[in-house]
Amino acid sequence: MKFRTMTAAVLASAASFAATAQAQEAGTVSLVLGVSGSPFYQALQCGAMARAEELGLALTVSAGDQFAADSQIPVVNAVTAAGPDVAAIVPTDMQALVQPMRELANRGTKVITVDQTIADNSFVETEVLTDNEKGGEMAAEVMAEILGGTGKVLIITQPPGSLAQDARTAGFEAKIAEHEGIEYIGAQYQSDDPQKAAEIVTSPLSAHPDLAGIFSTNDQGAIGAITGLRQAGAIGRVKMVAYDAASAEVAALKNGAIQALIAQNPKQEGEAAMEAALALINGETLEKTTMTELVVIREDEAEKADRYEYIADCM
Repeated sequence: MKFRTMTAAVLASAASFAATAQAQEAGTVSLVLGVSGSPFYQALQCGAMARAEELGLALTVSAGDQFAADSQIPVVNAVTAAGPDVAAIVPTDMQALVQPMRELANRGTKVITVDQTIADNSFVETEVLTDNEKGGEMAAEVMAEILGGTGKVLIITQPPGSLAQDARTAGFEAKIAEHEGIEYIGAQYQSDDPQKAAEIVTSPLSAHPDLAGIFSTNDQGAIGAITGLRQAGAIGRVKMVAYDAASAEVAALKNGAIQALIAQNPKQEGEAAMEAALALINGETLEKTTMTELVVIREDEAEKADRYEYIADCM
């Protein structure tokens, strides 16, 4: 596996396929995000835009309205019709996206996956990832530390099918099982819907008024869970560990609603994807996996939270 440290330059707008002669000479790249409006994917887009501009790549960016296969497949099909040199895709479902992405590759476009991956990656040139299972393990360790090794804990995550979300859940479950004093009461599912995540919180609190901790595997679940905890008057009493470092999560960390974040570096992921795209256009062979950064941020680490906050400052 290769770990890359990227620059963090961010520009104001994405290049189109016909942006400049230099870009046309370097090659065309399509970036398909997991969902529109997500702070994580907006920050990833900013990193990709900046690096594409630096490398002379003509970049287009698109996304579905929901983090779901039926929303994303038409977007991928549109990319297939456009025929870019390289497509960097955040697949929303590890099974359902295989066929449309394989069709894209069969048409001659080099395919990269970013942040997520798919069940059959035989035609994927490289996967730009963080170690999601390790991230789940990190969340379990910091949860056990915060709880002093005892208490009931719950996961709020995506429905099964997202390889990254599934891996975070699996990593948490495996590691938390090593702490005999902690009782894991299972996973509840939300579909990138903060309102649903808020509603999810109230039911376990009714059934388990002694609930001690919640781990959310993404920012939307965390934002909703905080709303649910606030409505139940349980902020601070129920400890919260959450994946990502969206602005709302960083604010919640600073005000005590979240006790720890597991943060990725989405700009770095976007930059790494563009570097991989140029390498493929130039005929280079890439390592199958390109790993990017993953860190724990505790509630007394405000400066670190600011450094890793998902900011879309190119929009």
